[in-house]
Amino acid sequence: MSHSSDYLIVGAGIIGLAIAWELRKRHPSASITILEKEPEVGLHASGRNSGVLHSGIYYGSDTL
Repeated sequence: MSHSSDYLIVGAGIIGLAIAWELRKRHPSASITILEKEPEVGLHASGRNSGVLHSGIYYGSDTL
């Protein structure tokens, strides 16, 4: 079986889901696939980290 997507995100943690959400806002008709090894979202590293997410202040406003 093959599957084609416009975007593939590996990991359904906080970061992966935030990226998917932003992609959906920017590209409403795009197909987005999220791969996750856990049985539920947010169970791995970004769901159990120290709570600090890097703000991205070092990146331009046109980047994801």
